[in-house]
Amino acid sequence: MTRWLLQLLMLFSFHLISISTQQDTSFVYDNFHNQANLYLDGSPTVLPNGLLQLTNATDHQKAHVFYNESIVISSSKPFSFSTHFVCALVPQPGVEGGHGMAFIVSPSMDFSHAESTRYLRIFNVSKSGTPSSYVLAVELDTIWNPDFEDINSNHVGIDVNSPPSVGIASASYYSEIKAKNVSINLLSGNPIQVWVDYHGTMLNVSMAPLEVQKPSQPLLSQPINLSEIFPNSSRLFVGFSAATGTAISFINMSRWLCNLVCSAQILCQNQDLLWNKWSYT
Repeated sequence: MTRWLLQLLMLFSFHLISISTQQDTSFVYDNFHNQANLYLDGSPTVLPNGLLQLTNATDHQKAHVFYNESIVISSSKPFSFSTHFVCALVPQPGVEGGHGMAFIVSPSMDFSHAESTRYLRIFNVSKSGTPSSYVLAVELDTIWNPDFEDINSNHVGIDVNSPPSVGIASASYYSEIKAKNVSINLLSGNPIQVWVDYHGTMLNVSMAPLEVQKPSQPLLSQPINLSEIFPNSSRLFVGFSAATGTAISFINMSRWLCNLVCSAQILCQNQDLLWNKWSYT
């Protein structure tokens, strides 16, 4: 076991790690100079410093980034995943910030039917809630859309097949020192860590500033059954989506880790090791 752990730790010296079996996939991008296994659609570009820029100061952009190897899922085996990414939403001075971004899980990487602006290039007003729009999204939303039942212009939401969120909360993190939730301004331009963890039937979403460890209490905890969201899918893709309209902002990502497995025990074992690599404190 010790030898195996040492070999695995040596692999972390590379910018990208991909450990795959027929059903399990784990990868780490500690910058995006290496674009191996990434599918970029629309405006995303890798900057000289290794940041992945989803959108810039151009209006009416679309942005999709996917890990282009699907994960095989089975109704007979439990499926779990954990992802951790670092992003920064930077508004233009004197201009209303853009619409935000979302982490998405989908049976397809084709979102050509989706609309920009408030739909984040995920949904379509005529198809939301239909089988052609099967998607699970965790949105960082910076525009208040009352017809989507948004609570404000600075929130995190869990969306299933349509924009109105099944779980929603103002952007914040649980502070161990203050023993309460502390607000996060999504459009501050500062790096933000986000964790999305799914274990069997529960989806947990946490966030924190870059210098803070993963909070002990999630921001959102929502019962989710992926087999009901994707009833006819045997493969799923994970990635990100963002869009601009007349409201624009720079959306940058610096790191992305994801672990998708069909065994909760394997997930916990691998997750602890991966999270140690990503400690910022």
